[in-house]
Amino acid sequence: MGLIEPEARQSYLVFACGSSWYAVPAESAAEVVTFPELTRVPGAPVHLLGVFAHRGEVIPVVDIGLLVGKGSQSTRRAVLVRLPRGTLALTASTVAGVSQVTGTLEPLGASGVHVHLRGPAKGAQRDVAVIEPEGLFDYLSQGA
Repeated sequence: MGLIEPEARQSYLVFACGSSWYAVPAESAAEVVTFPELTRVPGAPVHLLGVFAHRGEVIPVVDIGLLVGKGSQSTRRAVLVRLPRGTLALTASTVAGVSQVTGTLEPLGASGVHVHLRGPAKGAQRDVAVIEPEGLFDYLSQGA
């Protein structure tokens, strides 16, 4: 994906985990929740904090900071990212709201989770890494 043209701009929910800012397409961001006590998943990777039940669905909580190697951020808030094949919660210490994102959306790395983070991008007057939800879901589903 190259430079986003003004007429092709898309709305994104912009949020932070610690000092790093992220954006997910607004149509994938179902809601922001305060999650309850989590149930740990034996043998899960460290970035999978656990799961919780929400409206009849079991939702995994992923600490996005740990996932990308920026360290853990203690928070009980998360952005629910809903996709056709499931929902996951990404930890969020701050939510800036919905805004448009501009920039070159190239992968921020050649391997691992960074393939599913795009940028450099600017949204809500700050630099953000745009999360590609389908790719992230695939990556996490492979046991990452």
